Amino acid sequence: MESHKLASRIPIFPLIIAASLLVGWLIPEFYAWTDSDQSRPSPLLWKVPLGSAIASAAFCMALPWLPISPQPSIDASRQPMRFSVRTLLILTAGVAITIPLLAKFPLALSGIVCAGSFAYFVAFCVRNPQHRMAAAALFGCMILPYAWVVGYDELDRILPALVVVIAGMPAVLPAALLSQLFGQHFLESQWLMFLLTAFELAIGIWMIRLGPKRTIAYLLLVMQMSAVGSLGFYMMCIA
Repeated sequence: MESHKLASRIPIFPLIIAASLLVGWLIPEFYAWTDSDQSRPSPLLWKVPLGSAIASAAFCMALPWLPISPQPSIDASRQPMRFSVRTLLILTAGVAITIPLLAKFPLALSGIVCAGSFAYFVAFCVRNPQHRMAAAALFGCMILPYAWVVGYDELDRILPALVVVIAGMPAVLPAALLSQLFGQHFLESQWLMFLLTAFELAIGIWMIRLGPKRTIAYLLLVMQMSAVGSLGFYMMCIA
């Protein structure tokens, strides 16, 4: 009982937000610490993120046994999701229309989808005040690993490109991997960044509804991906 009270007093989501901010702010210092350059990247650039990912995975494996439980009000407010035949038909028709449009207008359509996902995210926070801190942690894990950009010395040089891709920055890493799989240059995969960011938000909202343990595990995954993407973006900026 005491452990449950202690867990309820620990500000888990604010701590995750603070960790994301700290990681993002220290990206340039980490790169300098590895003593890397563009012609000779240090093995630490992949060893440290790999070790962090392994530690996060070990922590997630221990989550089921940690005394973290949702508040009763949250459990009571969560309703099971039901889909009618009409809803499924509408979704199927929407997917059938979206795929050819995405093939013809990838950037415009993916931008609309990304903007819609952010709008839904805001609406979710407004309608569910009990989930606002978890939602803030999700947004922080996606954006704050890029905090180094604020103090970057040559911000004016990268600002035009930053304004264009800022909405898709949380998905830099998976977009880069998928663009290589599709044989597409990374700089031409902006539409993929927008789509994957929308996908991250949608899954994050779903995880928040499922409870704090799944949310924490997902937040760690998102923070890891954003941090590695931020490191890669920093390396591109100083190239």
